[in-house]
Amino acid sequence: MRIIKIELNNFRAFYGKHTINLNKDGKNLMVYGENGSGKSSLYLALKTFFQAAQKPQPMNELENVFIPASKKNTASIQLTIKQNPDSSSKTEIDLTVFQNEIIGVDKNIIADANKIKGFFDYKSLLRTHLVDTEHINLFDIIILEILFEQVNRFSRKTIGAEWSEIIYDSHELRQGVHVKDRISTNIEHFNNGLTQQLQAIESDTNIFLQEFGYNMNVSLDFSGLSYHGRRKIKGNEIKVSINLFNKSIPKHQHFLNEARLSALAISLYLATVKSNPGVGVLKTLILDDLLIGLDMSNRMPLLEIIKKYFEDEYQIIMTTYDKVWYELVKNYFDASKWKYIDIYSRKLDNNDFEMPLIKQNTDFIEKAEHYLAEKDFKASAVYIRTEFEKLVHQFCDKHNLIVKYKSKSKELKSDDFWNAIKTQTNIDSSIVNELEACRGTVMNPFSHYDLEKPEFEAELVKLIDVVKKLKTPVFRKDNNKTYENMKNKIAELEARIVEKDNTISSIRTRLTE
Repeated sequence: MRIIKIELNNFRAFYGKHTINLNKDGKNLMVYGENGSGKSSLYLALKTFFQAAQKPQPMNELENVFIPASKKNTASIQLTIKQNPDSSSKTEIDLTVFQNEIIGVDKNIIADANKIKGFFDYKSLLRTHLVDTEHINLFDIIILEILFEQVNRFSRKTIGAEWSEIIYDSHELRQGVHVKDRISTNIEHFNNGLTQQLQAIESDTNIFLQEFGYNMNVSLDFSGLSYHGRRKIKGNEIKVSINLFNKSIPKHQHFLNEARLSALAISLYLATVKSNPGVGVLKTLILDDLLIGLDMSNRMPLLEIIKKYFEDEYQIIMTTYDKVWYELVKNYFDASKWKYIDIYSRKLDNNDFEMPLIKQNTDFIEKAEHYLAEKDFKASAVYIRTEFEKLVHQFCDKHNLIVKYKSKSKELKSDDFWNAIKTQTNIDSSIVNELEACRGTVMNPFSHYDLEKPEFEAELVKLIDVVKKLKTPVFRKDNNKTYENMKNKIAELEARIVEKDNTISSIRTRLTE
């Protein structure tokens, strides 16, 4: 189950209607935006939407303050959801000012998704270690915020409901036998269920910490709740114990550096999200400017954790203000699974307020196919040539190929990179032949004077198909161009040069005698 479209109308920074399409397969989303551009409003919109399935949200307080009186009470958030990419049916679910909550039979979709609590931002990092006590107590964070709606398999109640019942019963004025028995039973189930959950969280936390490369191990210590009479519930503590290089670290929040504390906080949080075993439900992981507090040593491991443990099972939405990092992320993840957008601030005129402008970073191949369908062959040809140029540049860089030298790099052409690929790799000859066949027409920007010919459209279709193959090229299994053979060939050529130099030197010697 995936979100395929997000629509915001007059919500916070989003004045008017704004749409983010995530394609029919519900791609993951990476958002770049400068501070104040509106990316945090997107995060809040999604968080508000999911929470509205549980209780009404103050949508009137979140409405854009600059809308005219005639547009008041029009703020809304709409998600379009599909069960799977091949499904023909889709579900549109709305949250409006008039409702302030999700209404209707589809409410359960969002209610189930909200149980995962997949929202995390930089402020959440700080809450796990900015304390001055001897031990960090995560009980309130884990019970009231993260595991609150997860079902305890020992009682079939949610952990949050169970905890609320225990507190309510312990405050009863009359503590009769039946009340004490009910408290004891609830406590027993609560302790068993939470202990089981914490074991899974602890295990995954340590797995994630290993991904960060720190020789650090965490233990979550929960001794269990106990009842000691009216209003006396003890044991509501989940302590965090840390071993670093097999050495116990007391008050680790004051000992560990910022990088290790951040890695610990992220690992703990992601482990709690992963502990929810929901099957057939919408699973989202939404990370708002989480990279703010991470140095490079933590950023790459975080991406590896997302790719390895969350990318396929969860729909991920990440935001960042760091443009360089945004571009790096675009090259890290599989492009077929991700959508990338930029959010900028703009003014309607010089004296007006700012509003977000969403720039969809559609793949060049998608644009080429779009304009092909629209019969705008010239635009389609331009985009598929651009994609080809991007791919051959990336290919040569990734495989460390030697490209023809020019003192001014801007003078390098796509042919220079393509020739390096052809001569220095075992790329399948069928790809080479198909691309070469198109070079005189679609690949030639000066051949588009007769775009209406049917054969041009056919060649354009063919070129789009072969450029797709270039994204994941097939290589021949022959050994003509292996590294060892190339090295031997170079040695052979160098030997021939030395032999020629010796011959020339010998001739010169005889002539001077």
